Amino acid sequence: MIKEEKNIKINFLLWLIILSFISRIAVTYVYRDLDLYSINANEWNVLLQNLIQYKSYSLYIFNETPIPSVYMPPGYPFFLYFLNISKYLFDNSNLLYVIYFSQIILSTYSVYIFYQISNKFFSNNLSLVSSSIFSFFPINLYSCGQVSSINLQIFLSLLFLHLLLMIDNKNRRYIFFFSIVSGLLLLTRGEFILIFFFIILFGVVSRKIKLIDSVKILLIVAIVISPYVVRNYIHFNQVFLVKSLGYNLWKGNNEKMSIEGNEDYNFPLLRDQLDKIKKDKFYEINRDQIFLDEVKNNLLKEPKIFFNLFLKKILSFYFIDLNSSYPRYYNILNIAPTIIVAILSFFGLFNFVRNKNIRYRYFSLYLFSNLLIFSIFFILPRYKLIILPIQIIIAVHFSIYLLNKITSKKIEIK
Repeated sequence: MIKEEKNIKINFLLWLIILSFISRIAVTYVYRDLDLYSINANEWNVLLQNLIQYKSYSLYIFNETPIPSVYMPPGYPFFLYFLNISKYLFDNSNLLYVIYFSQIILSTYSVYIFYQISNKFFSNNLSLVSSSIFSFFPINLYSCGQVSSINLQIFLSLLFLHLLLMIDNKNRRYIFFFSIVSGLLLLTRGEFILIFFFIILFGVVSRKIKLIDSVKILLIVAIVISPYVVRNYIHFNQVFLVKSLGYNLWKGNNEKMSIEGNEDYNFPLLRDQLDKIKKDKFYEINRDQIFLDEVKNNLLKEPKIFFNLFLKKILSFYFIDLNSSYPRYYNILNIAPTIIVAILSFFGLFNFVRNKNIRYRYFSLYLFSNLLIFSIFFILPRYKLIILPIQIIIAVHFSIYLLNKITSKKIEIK
């Protein structure tokens, strides 16, 4: 009987993975970026084409000379570059289709990783339910057809969380893989550096990660990111990963007050300063400093207004953006599940956060860190995927809590 139940569970998981793969192919076929020059893809395409043509990670070219770029993390552009090289293994297929297929594979495998994470919180049956919700969540399906780093981010983020739960004082063999994934995430998500240090610091303070293990983690992460950091030091005589703090802060905190951020910097004084920047290898660094100074002026002049905007961004991130400009955002198939999961997880936060188990503490810290850090900048619809896995876990946890309160038959969470 036990063997039969186990087979049923394995079969259900297998079918979930198969249906996840098929559904992603179908949705990507209907909803996808049609070329590498769309709004989503253009900057990635420029970086990719310069890597191909000049063998240089560059966004700007002055006097037919590419300048080293420090604007965007290099993880996704180099992922595209690898796909561009490997596409010849697919009979020289169109690069876009190679990108779609790769992202569908990553997204499908992310469902399995999420299932493994759910097993740390729920029984196997509940893990399959939560994994099904995650798999067929509309924005998760839709993202496979976007030329965007979001799929790679989610895949690495789920690996990071999964491996984090595997590390403790008794089980340290996953430290190497956890560190490698952390390094790759630092090269893919600029804001992840703060989240990473918060998590490691909390692990050390709570005595779930030994101090010597944290040193090992930091050392391996440093090795992973060192080629790019050394490259930046050689070019600019500075140690850093990216230099886009000023622009990203300004994009989400300027006169136009947009939750999704405003990229139109056609303000007379600002435009005049930007036009005067010397066109040399320090162009992006000097450009970013101008935006950073502009943000400081905005925040000093109208601190209350921008603080209110910050709160609106948090609410838009956690729930929905009431003023989104993105097409199909208000489709009922997108809005309905988003609102349901957001509301259930919001009311379940108290029970979840007060649980003293380290798993719950890690995930609470990860959720709030992402909420606060992203909301300092701006919130795009696809960013919802960053916090969605944890929202689903909290929503399922709260749903079972409610059912156990109103029904006589108790459901075991774990």
